[in-house]
Amino acid sequence: MADQRTILEKIPTPVYVGVGIYFGYRWVIKPLLQNLGLVKSDEEKKVDTNVTDPGSPFSPNMWKAGPSNTLILKEDAVNKFIDTLWNSVGWFSDDFDAVLSVFKNLKTQSQVSYLADKFQQKKQKDLLNWLLGGNWASWPADRFSADQVAQLIDYAKKLPKYKY
Repeated sequence: MADQRTILEKIPTPVYVGVGIYFGYRWVIKPLLQNLGLVKSDEEKKVDTNVTDPGSPFSPNMWKAGPSNTLILKEDAVNKFIDTLWNSVGWFSDDFDAVLSVFKNLKTQSQVSYLADKFQQKKQKDLLNWLLGGNWASWPADRFSADQVAQLIDYAKKLPKYKY
């Protein structure tokens, strides 16, 4: 006599348990651990990589490695950009559009690096780490999400390295 069970009834219970554990971890547990700051997301790992990479556009020293006629920013412009970045965060809301507008005004990776250098000199903080801030427990220092900071990194990496 032929087996009358449907295909779903023929799948062993451990397979259902395994699939349930995988999706439970992927959609519930992992996001919860990331929100608590116990596990880093892919975007946070990208930020960490760019913080330590000396060739990153966000490295305060990258612009110094360019040719002597590398296009950088004028002091009044860089100070205006730093003030815009610094004032883009608030107690209850942050203005990512203001930050994005600063980066859209930059034409090269060397200008991003110069901005990061001057930001570090003026505010004594690494630009990428400052933009990312902390997690929900460090409020009001939460600033921008890892997704938003990763968006800035991707934008900066698409810019030409140097311009003369």
